[in-house]
Amino acid sequence: MHKNSSSAKKGSLAPTVIWWAVVAFLALAVIYPSIRLILNSLKVDGSYGLDNYITIFTDSSIIKSMKNSFIVVIPATVFSTVIGVFLSWVVVRTNVPGIKYWQRLLSIPYFIPPFIGAIAWTFLLGPVGYLNKFLMSVFHLAEAPFNIYSLGGMVFIMSMYRYAVSFIVVLPTMRRISASVEEAARISGASPWRTLRDITLPLITPSILGAMLLTFMFILADFGVSSVLGAPNQIHLMTTQIYYLICNSSIPNNLQIASAYSLFLSLFGILGLWVYNRVLRTNKFVVVSGKSAAVERTRLNQPARWGLFVFLMLFFLFTTCAPILATLVTSLTKTYGLPFAAGNITLRNFAQLAEIRNVARAFKNSAFLAVVSGLVITLVTMIISYIAIRGGVRGIRGVRFMQLVVVLPYAVPGVIIALAMILAFSQPLPLLGIRLYNTIWILLIAYIARFMNLGYNNISGAISQVDASLEEAARISGASQLRAFCDVMLPLLKASLVSSFFLVVAPTLSELSLSSLLWSVGNETIGTIVFSAKEEGRILLTAAIAIVLIILVVIINLAVSSQTDKD
Repeated sequence: MHKNSSSAKKGSLAPTVIWWAVVAFLALAVIYPSIRLILNSLKVDGSYGLDNYITIFTDSSIIKSMKNSFIVVIPATVFSTVIGVFLSWVVVRTNVPGIKYWQRLLSIPYFIPPFIGAIAWTFLLGPVGYLNKFLMSVFHLAEAPFNIYSLGGMVFIMSMYRYAVSFIVVLPTMRRISASVEEAARISGASPWRTLRDITLPLITPSILGAMLLTFMFILADFGVSSVLGAPNQIHLMTTQIYYLICNSSIPNNLQIASAYSLFLSLFGILGLWVYNRVLRTNKFVVVSGKSAAVERTRLNQPARWGLFVFLMLFFLFTTCAPILATLVTSLTKTYGLPFAAGNITLRNFAQLAEIRNVARAFKNSAFLAVVSGLVITLVTMIISYIAIRGGVRGIRGVRFMQLVVVLPYAVPGVIIALAMILAFSQPLPLLGIRLYNTIWILLIAYIARFMNLGYNNISGAISQVDASLEEAARISGASQLRAFCDVMLPLLKASLVSSFFLVVAPTLSELSLSSLLWSVGNETIGTIVFSAKEEGRILLTAAIAIVLIILVVIINLAVSSQTDKD
């Protein structure tokens, strides 16, 4: 009896100890850097005040970066949303040929890191890009007709890679609309286009608004595209202006001003996340079917049906295949600028990836960071999700706050998180005396803080679908809460845990915004190597790394998508 009592106490104590260990970790990874960022934004010559905030609203270069951001973000958000919603309607609600392949093909830009996409497009639309050179040759032009290194170029690239957000978000809602609603409109004589305008679009309005908000947040937080396309002509958006402030130590109080500007920019992401959650909770305008029957597709006539097929084919070839093909051709070229012919083809650029020390090291570092951050995030978010949803653990405090701590960093641009990490870890940690700056560990902590939300959303959804009575039966049989979780819940979550791990691995492999400020010699990542090679004009090496990265990220994401579809 004494042994059973002792083991029961241990069983009840273990979840509490695990919880507080997670809280301590999140305090180190998120809360402490956030506090340092806030305090630093108020520092002025050894005291505290609002001078840094006054500076960001009076400095002409900062104000210009704000204007540039909204010149890019607003039209790119609108274009991305319109394209994504239209494509989701075509794929789900029409009888366009090849329907089972289009969802997968049109989702590919979502998997490709936007900064890699931007680099890929420079091989097509740069001053000596293949498409510009072709048009100059055909029409005898003295200058390249397209200038991708501009605000317009940023709008175009961000639209081409962020439409997939709206496409993926709206797709499930489009599938759940009751076919009888649209059928009634068609019986009344409405054309497919009139049905789309008057019936389908109003029904999915909340989903469209949610997709638009997510797209707005992603584009506003973008660092990669704006840094690649803005650097040649010194065009700064808000994220790249913060990067410039951090790196330019000749500016008085540069880190303090950057901190104030970062908090101002963070407000947009936090507000966007709040509105997005409100939209999801008030999704009362959508009429969906309670049945799981197949969607009744709009039967288009033959010209419209094949016209849409040709449109999808051209859209996919131009927006996805063309830039990747241009990058592949460049990566196989001996001398950039000469025609791609038998004498100008080589695999040497790929062989160099293993020979150049910092490139090979960057692949190892990124693999280490991706795998470890994936494992830690999966474990931490599993614990938080389980306790938040199931509860029932003694000594637990601050569950809702910890949920917020997990979610918020994903709504904040990566350069801001990087700045918070610099401020927090450039000096030895209080009590511990450990200095993480200029080590790979600061990158790991930043990655974990940034991408926890990916694992949390996936795992919390899986836990909520498991009937609590299964664990209750184990508890009634005498199992502790920890034992019931390990024996009952853990096997049921196996597939979701694996998919969550890979959901984190894919973006961390290609991460740039955090790494660009936190890397150090010996701790390079793939993202920083690609970025540096592009800045140094090493075009062929840039193309080769980009191709390898595109292949890795797309394969991982397609594997996760396939697993999700099976589940």
